[in-house]
Amino acid sequence: MPIGDYCQRDVRTIGAHETVRAAAVRMAEEGVGSLVVLQGRQPRGILTDRDIALRVLRDGMDPDATEVIDAGLPDPIMMHESSGLRAAAALMRRSAVRRIPIVNAKEELVGMLAYDDVLRVLAGELTAIADVVASQTRAPLDPNAAPEVE
Repeated sequence: MPIGDYCQRDVRTIGAHETVRAAAVRMAEEGVGSLVVLQGRQPRGILTDRDIALRVLRDGMDPDATEVIDAGLPDPIMMHESSGLRAAAALMRRSAVRRIPIVNAKEELVGMLAYDDVLRVLAGELTAIADVVASQTRAPLDPNAAPEVE
């Protein structure tokens, strides 16, 4: 299952050289808690509302003068859109991240995979399995009937 088939394609982004305040305003306007930071079309990090509070404001950075790229973002963990869903889930677990930018062969952003997306796929697969099992199950036995002998 390539993750490109399951990732969200409508990703909220911000340019690397926009200010932290602009990022906070965009998050509030769009009702999101994170933005993928882009330089051109390539992801350079993910800025979260938590990063703004615990990194930028705590450290006394000026949100009107600090560019998003200078907000101390770690290098982003990314995956190629042809990578498998199992590998993505394992990487999220190992790296303790809830979202991964998904890129194409040119390392351009094409989507975002979140834990919620992985859970949605797994839930769909489990439902399909349950439907197969249910369709193969015999009708409930009459409690008064004699047991079958094979």
